[in-house]
Amino acid sequence: MTIRIDFSYDGRNFHGSQRQKHQRTVQGEMEAALRKLYHEPITLHLSGRTDSGVHALRQVAHFKAKPVIPLESALFALSNLMPPDIMLLQLDQVDDDFHARYSAKQKTYLYVISYRDDVFQRPYQTYLDRPLNLSQIDRAIDQLVGKHDFYSFSNRRKGEGTTVRTLYEISYQQTGDQLEFRFRADGYLYKMVRILMQFLIEIGWQKIDPDKTSQILQSHSRELTRKVAPPQGLYLEEIMY
Repeated sequence: MTIRIDFSYDGRNFHGSQRQKHQRTVQGEMEAALRKLYHEPITLHLSGRTDSGVHALRQVAHFKAKPVIPLESALFALSNLMPPDIMLLQLDQVDDDFHARYSAKQKTYLYVISYRDDVFQRPYQTYLDRPLNLSQIDRAIDQLVGKHDFYSFSNRRKGEGTTVRTLYEISYQQTGDQLEFRFRADGYLYKMVRILMQFLIEIGWQKIDPDKTSQILQSHSRELTRKVAPPQGLYLEEIMY
C-alpha cells in the first residue's frame, strides 16, 4: 500500500533533507526508522528538497510498504523512533498513483526576518541590522509575480529541465521587529526562494533599482542575483495537492 506521511522538522542539525552518504539528513533518519518498523528497506519520496539549515513546518512524503501494522499504531510507533528534531503529524493511506512530489500543485515557503538579534532565535530567523524599504520591494514584487522564466533566480542543477515557473504570490507581514515573507508557486528551482529573498533584501536596501526586475528576469544573467539569503530563516510551510 501507499502511505502519505506529513511531518515537520528543525533543519539546523541536518545536512539537508535528501539522503546523502556519511551525512545526517531528514530522509536518512526517517528511512532508518521505517526500516526498523517494517523490517525491510523503505524508500521515502519527499515532496522536494530543502537545504542544510532550512526548516519545515509541514513536509509531505510517501512510501510503499506491506500492511503489517494498523496506521494509527504505525504513527505512534514511528513517532517513538524519530529523533527529537523530527515530528510526525499525520499518516494516511492514499491511492497508489499519489506521488508526494509529482502530485503537488502548489508549495508555500515562509521566510522570517528579524530586526532584533536574539541569540536563541539565530537558528530560526535571519537578522538584518537595518530596515527594508517595503515600498521599493512592492515595485519588484509586482514584476516577479506571474509565469516567468526564473533562470536568473536559480542555481541550475543538472537535469533540472525548464526554468519556467508560476509564482502566484509574494506577500509579507510585519509584527514588531519581525517581518515574514511568503512565496507561493507551482514549483521552485534550486535555491530559488533564497535567491529571490536576497534580491528583495537588496532592493529594500536600495542597492538594486526595483524597476530593473523585469529586465533581470529576461536577461538570463546572474550578475545581480548571485547572492543567496541565509538558510535559517526559511521554512517549507505548506504543500497543496
